[in-house]
Amino acid sequence: MTKSLVEKVYTYNKALSEPQRIKMMKIICSTEENTICVSDIARILNISQPAATKHLKILCDAGFIKRKRIGSNVFYTEDIATIEDYKKVLEYSFVQGFKPCRFGYDCDNCPYKETCA
Repeated sequence: MTKSLVEKVYTYNKALSEPQRIKMMKIICSTEENTICVSDIARILNISQPAATKHLKILCDAGFIKRKRIGSNVFYTEDIATIEDYKKVLEYSFVQGFKPCRFGYDCDNCPYKETCA
């Protein structure tokens, strides 16, 4: 089932609602090798590896990053497609969010419920 615009905005924003996760995205997206292991992220942010893993799982679940195990190490890379989708979703939701609703805010019966903000 495809998520509606509102569900996408919620999922993406919830994943980025914690400052450590925003910092993690910056680290992952700006690494020259385009990949970094969880222990390096934990060290850079001065947090425990389990805490880093917990935050990274949330970013993975939202689709912002990809996870790959090599031996005993877990490496993370950004998912450009999701990051670009997030940008499009935000831009579109700002445009749609300021248009009056012609259907009385009855989202369940609205023909535009999948793309309305």
